[in-house]
Amino acid sequence: MAEATRVPAAERDSSGTETLERRSFALRSVVMDRIRAVQQLGVHDRAMMPFAEGLPAILDRLVVLERSTRSAVYNLQPQMFFDPLRRERDLNRRTRARKLKGHLIASPNDYLSLLAPCHPDTWVAPVHLMGIAIDERLALFPGPVSPGGRPTAWLCADRSLVAMFCEIWEEAKRQAVPIYDVPGLARLTERQVDIAALLARGAKDATVARLLGVSQRTVTSDIGRILDALGVSTRWEAGMIMGRACPGALTEHPAKC
Repeated sequence: MAEATRVPAAERDSSGTETLERRSFALRSVVMDRIRAVQQLGVHDRAMMPFAEGLPAILDRLVVLERSTRSAVYNLQPQMFFDPLRRERDLNRRTRARKLKGHLIASPNDYLSLLAPCHPDTWVAPVHLMGIAIDERLALFPGPVSPGGRPTAWLCADRSLVAMFCEIWEEAKRQAVPIYDVPGLARLTERQVDIAALLARGAKDATVARLLGVSQRTVTSDIGRILDALGVSTRWEAGMIMGRACPGALTEHPAKC
């Protein structure tokens, strides 16, 4: 088993306080070193284990992890994605119903108006580290991309690394604001978000209208509202933003476990 690893002391600014960015990068470096030791050197590390490979598989496994969570989830995401399959709905509903402590904190982007209805409890601040801490005893970190080009996730049980992650989350929270308090954020309805999701999956306007049981005129009107919320005037511009918001890997078939 690998020995517990300490994060190297980060450089300090003129006030003697570590910057949040440097602390984030320092923790990320240690986590990646632990993962590479398992992958490349064959180190047996019970505190750093593979979790899932590929975005769909990671999202599916997160559902299982959420069910085992007892009290708190601390989530940091430098880049939030919009899932056109809307898999966040049931997960967020259960999390709110169970009144788990914590928030998702995400970096600002140009499609926050699309994310807000999906993740209304999100707070927004500059985030430099990706991960999720569960009950302050486990943490989920991204690992290296797989040989097949898929993202990977690793489960960390090293209490010192989990504690460092929670400290970074707490500092980010002090700098963050609730997503609906972000200046200029447009409020989209649940139907409008569903329309955006169907369009992101390649559906035509007529198909969207049929699936949602509304008129095509209503769909056209809602698309105009979505364009306004994204700050663009054409579908082509919206498509560029949606390309960043919805990686194609989100709709690939989940890996078999």
